[in-house]
Amino acid sequence: MPDVLGAVYDFLQAHISPLPEHIVRGWQNRAALPDASEYVVLTLINAPRRGTNVHEWRNSGDDALIERVRMLVLYDVQVDFCGLDEARVGHQAAQLVMLGRDAAAVRFFRPYGLAGLYADDPRSLPFADDLDQWKVRYSVTLHLSAWIDADIPLPSFRSVNLYLENVDVHHPVQRKGV
Repeated sequence: MPDVLGAVYDFLQAHISPLPEHIVRGWQNRAALPDASEYVVLTLINAPRRGTNVHEWRNSGDDALIERVRMLVLYDVQVDFCGLDEARVGHQAAQLVMLGRDAAAVRFFRPYGLAGLYADDPRSLPFADDLDQWKVRYSVTLHLSAWIDADIPLPSFRSVNLYLENVDVHHPVQRKGV
């Protein structure tokens, strides 16, 4: 599986401005949020497969056949922009939506082995922090896809010595008592 959250982290670093100082992975249990007024939280929320497996065969060169089995996986990454300034946080989320639906995402994610598909519209999800203070939170779901594959070695052979014989001539039927 590709490092989906690492790729999204790099995308945010390259394209979102102004970017909060902290970008963290997931709403993990027993992990404190950053001690900062602005931050981004990345969470892989879904990774369903699409379609049926694709099979390809190739010769490995040493009397073995390799079967490659591939499946397409969609990755839904929730990107939460959190902070105190509603306009600033909303602007960052809007930038991700705009660029997530652009050829910039397609070009950027290609070297990571991912295809940038699209981004959903931002949702406002304010929450109370550790000090029971309300924080602004805009959540955007970024949709990516990638092929996952596995190679399976299969026993095979390169040549066959085939001997054809006319059995009616060399092994005639023997009839008894006729």
